[in-house]
Parts: sequence; C-alpha cells; structure tokens
Amino acid sequence: MENIVKQGMANLFKGKEGVGGKLYLTDQQLIHKAHKANIQRGKVEINLIDIDHLELYTNKIFGISLIKNGLMVVAKDGKQYKFVVNKREDWKREIERLLEN
Repeated sequence: MENIVKQGMANLFKGKEGVGGKLYLTDQQLIHKAHKANIQRGKVEINLIDIDHLELYTNKIFGISLIKNGLMVVAKDGKQYKFVVNKREDWKREIERLLEN
C-alpha cells in the first residue's frame, strides 16, 4: 500500500501545453493527475527508482526569467518531466529524502 507523502496543484508540460492538475508524491512514485478541463488528460506516473536527479528551473516569458517555480524530474532513461509547483524547494527536498531511503 502506497502512502501519500505530499500533494499539491501542479502543471506538467506536455509539449507546449502546461497540463494543470494535482501532483502526488507517495513513498513509491510521483503521480500527476490532469484536470478534466485540459486538452491532454490522463495520469503520469514516475516510479521513484526510475528518477536519476531533480533540477530547479526558472520559467521564462518572452525570453525573460520571471517565475522561479519550475521543478524538472530527470529519469534514468534521460526523459525529462517539467513541473510548475508552489514551494519547489520543498518538493525537491521531499523527493530527494525518499530517494535516499
């Protein structure tokens, strides 16, 4: 049985679309569930054992760095998942804590 460690609102970039939804961190995976209002729907699941590392990034609007709320999850296979979350440092710290265990 998985335990939810953290949850909150998040966008996941799929191509150019920022898919709004909810992000869940469990003791086994990171799950993004899209809102029904999005063009791209569904659920993205990333197993913690598949995560290589995390990076913080700044969102740019018209080439100008404005919003420091990006969290990128880089999988061991090289795939990148770009999220926009509130308190990204808290998300990064919590995921890294689970990766260490």
